[in-house]
Amino acid sequence: MAKKRDTYDVIVGNIGTVYSGHAKQTALRHYRCYVKLSIDNDGRVAGENVTLMRNDEPWMEYIGTLAAEEDM
Repeated sequence: MAKKRDTYDVIVGNIGTVYSGHAKQTALRHYRCYVKLSIDNDGRVAGENVTLMRNDEPWMEYIGTLAAEEDM
């Protein structure tokens, strides 16, 4: 029986899913890129949360400044 391949999804706050696929390195590259845009307050991504899902479970998560402000 063949091993099931991992599925990765990168989800950005107000944008939604920006990557969905089986390539771990591509998912990580997208995740890091969108985290940087969020930190740099660049465009629609400014201050947004970024989540990297693996097999429909949160694997890595950046909590943006917008979410941090809501908690205050």
